[in-house]
Amino acid sequence: MNYDFNYQMMVNHLPAILTGLQNTILISLISIVLAVLWGVLVALARLSHKPWLRRSATVYVEFIRSTPLLVQVYFLFFGLPEFGIILPAFLVGVIALMLNSGAYAAEIIRAGIESIHTTQYEAADCLAMSYGQKMRYVILPQAFRNIFPPLIGQASYLVKDSALVSVMGVVDLTKAAAVTQAVTFRPLEAFLPAMAFYLVIILTLIYGTSFLEKRMRRW
Repeated sequence: MNYDFNYQMMVNHLPAILTGLQNTILISLISIVLAVLWGVLVALARLSHKPWLRRSATVYVEFIRSTPLLVQVYFLFFGLPEFGIILPAFLVGVIALMLNSGAYAAEIIRAGIESIHTTQYEAADCLAMSYGQKMRYVILPQAFRNIFPPLIGQASYLVKDSALVSVMGVVDLTKAAAVTQAVTFRPLEAFLPAMAFYLVIILTLIYGTSFLEKRMRRW
């Protein structure tokens, strides 16, 4: 069976794919930033000396890691309106990705904080630093070098997981390709550009991380 690949059709529908690419990049960037910030808070809660805070953070992390992201997306999209909270699908997608990826980021950050030698804490105590100052100026900057590569790895997972927001009608890269396929009945021409753009995004993250790691070793 010979497949007649229609390049012209792919070119004609490229603007729609590019619109989806723009939304994928936007939702991924926002979610990554929020996930890291949320992950820092959850990691600190996991390391807290307050039992209720530590247990609450642990329950949250285990719940997120034990349930599929798609189920979490559906729960937020269909569940929040039941409580009178109606949000745009794009925002629901950002929240879902933030909460999901933030749980994994929290464990990465927690491990990075715990990898710092106790002498660093003692040195900060000798300078009469508060807990916040200790984390901001001493612990987190050192931990960042250890957690940067795995955090970027988690970011790449988030970019790929962002395709799940398409089930809510958000016109991301996957949704744009699906709509193109439904209109043209040409699945290869529709999804091949989407796959190529995902590949470019992930490879950019991988090689960009490798470059930054080399630069960080010189500091």
